[in-house]
Amino acid sequence: MNNKTKAQMSKRVLIVDDEARLRTILERVLNERGYAVKTAVNGNDALRQMPSFNPHLIIADVAMPEMDGFELCRNVRADGRFGSVRFIFLTAKDAREDEIEGLSLGADDYITKPFDVDKLLARVDARLRWLDNVKLGPSSDGSLEGSLAGRNLIDILQILELGQKTGSVSVTSENQEAIILISNGEVVQATCGKKKGKIAVFTALAWPEGRFFFNPFEEVQVEERLKITPLLLEWAKVADEFEKNKPISSGNIVEDFIRYVRERENEGS
Repeated sequence: MNNKTKAQMSKRVLIVDDEARLRTILERVLNERGYAVKTAVNGNDALRQMPSFNPHLIIADVAMPEMDGFELCRNVRADGRFGSVRFIFLTAKDAREDEIEGLSLGADDYITKPFDVDKLLARVDARLRWLDNVKLGPSSDGSLEGSLAGRNLIDILQILELGQKTGSVSVTSENQEAIILISNGEVVQATCGKKKGKIAVFTALAWPEGRFFFNPFEEVQVEERLKITPLLLEWAKVADEFEKNKPISSGNIVEDFIRYVRERENEGS
């Protein structure tokens, strides 16, 4: 664990848990990993430390006295200063409802106790790696660009929603391109070839490789209004169902998934 990179050494992690032993263990292993670490005993303590420490990532228990992890996440996501902070929940409960609530608040990951430390470190590395892959545009005008590795497109859409941004997200993969227009943090138009709206967004989310670029505008043309968090939650739910009920592949996993989405909607209509 002594392989410290400059990127890791510059990243700050805030651990929030009322269990002293767990705080000590996580602080030690993350320090050994090369991260700067501070700890808090509950949500209120964490909020007091946020302005001075300005963490890149928060690891928080769900059940804590005074202020629990969910309320902490709500406060962090409501504060424009911390819009890019990554958030991982720890919980002793393996409840799907808690996971959905956590993700709906803008959390990036959800890990059930007891957990494997190496697996947690891998999640931390992955959640922070997007900060190195996502960069400000050359003009520093608020544009963003990066790869589709990991959850980067999901992360950027959440950030645009939280910041109530307006502009265009161009997503490319091989010879394909999707254009997603955002107005005040909502998807108002999306196209990918002949696909439109939600299906176009889902197609871009299904691409395992590629690039994205966000170009801020003052105004975009509005065709519909899709709130990003419910859209991402629906995407996650359908993707999970698809994995469990995966049909015989036609050789194009993305098109198989989009076909599954359409068939699912037709059955429900």
